[in-house]
Amino acid sequence: VPIAAPQNPVRRTQEERSAETRGRLLDATIECLIDCGYAGTTTTVVSERAGVSRGAQLHHFPTKAELVIQAVALLAQRRGDELRRDAASLPSGGARLDAVLEKMWTSFSGPLFTAALELWVAARTDPELHQSLYRFERQVGRAMAQLWRELGAPAAPRFEELAELTLHLLRGMALQRILRDDDKERRRQFDLWKSIVIARTNEGATR
Repeated sequence: VPIAAPQNPVRRTQEERSAETRGRLLDATIECLIDCGYAGTTTTVVSERAGVSRGAQLHHFPTKAELVIQAVALLAQRRGDELRRDAASLPSGGARLDAVLEKMWTSFSGPLFTAALELWVAARTDPELHQSLYRFERQVGRAMAQLWRELGAPAAPRFEELAELTLHLLRGMALQRILRDDDKERRRQFDLWKSIVIARTNEGATR
């Protein structure tokens, strides 16, 4: 029986290997921020978790600030991609606004907010991180506004201001969760706010 000649493995390009290394470092950073907090997310720990040499880590991300900012940016991008995919299943008509607001609620209950919170606290006493995070948050804010428009949020009077207020409210509620285990009360308050936003939007639509 003839023996088949072994196939040569497909060689990956340098660009593909580099992208894989970056991805492993960023994923490891996200895990560290959630599991260990910002203080425990050292570049050494990240390198070990990612299975990447210290030299390779420094080549891709020379500073810790750059590493953690890029990691949270990747997490935000993934969350945005998920929301865009979910948009196809959102209802139409008046129920759509309710569904969009529920998506906003969910966004502040997952790993993205947990990781971002670690950076906000650390940025208060870390000038380099503060400067990088400030630029990043402005970019995220613009991207979030664009995302809600893509989701089909109503073009009612002052709706974008209501969306911004909703983000502030959800940030505050998520911070409260750290100290107080009262999810039912927070949910009740958010439902109240949601009814105000929907009523205000419907009122503007009928004028």
